[in-house]
Formats: sequence, structure tokens, C-alpha cells
Amino acid sequence: MAIATETISQIDSNPTLAARIFSALKAGGVSAFEQFLNHPAASFVIGALEDWEKTKENQ
Repeated sequence: MAIATETISQIDSNPTLAARIFSALKAGGVSAFEQFLNHPAASFVIGALEDWEKTKENQ
């Protein structure tokens, strides 16, 4: 969970990176992105990214 929190913090401070990540998620799908990360924390990071994106859209 700490990895997901730090990841979101880094992405939140870099709008260009955020746009690129969400574009990749939409184009390639969540499972492809999870395989790309190839890390045990990937599902936590992706879940946090999806929640973060929804929160940003609702602001």
C-alpha cells in the first residue's frame, strides 16, 4: 500500500506523466499494464490509479 501511495503522489505531481499513464491504461487495458509492471504491488498501484482517476474526474 505504501508503494501505491508513493506512486500516486509522484503521478499527481506530474500531470504529463499522469496523462501518459491513463492514456496507456485506456489503450492497452488494465491487465496489460499490470503485466507491464510485473511487480507484486501492481494490483494495489492499479487500484489506486483507478480510484485517483475517478476522484480527479469528479472534482
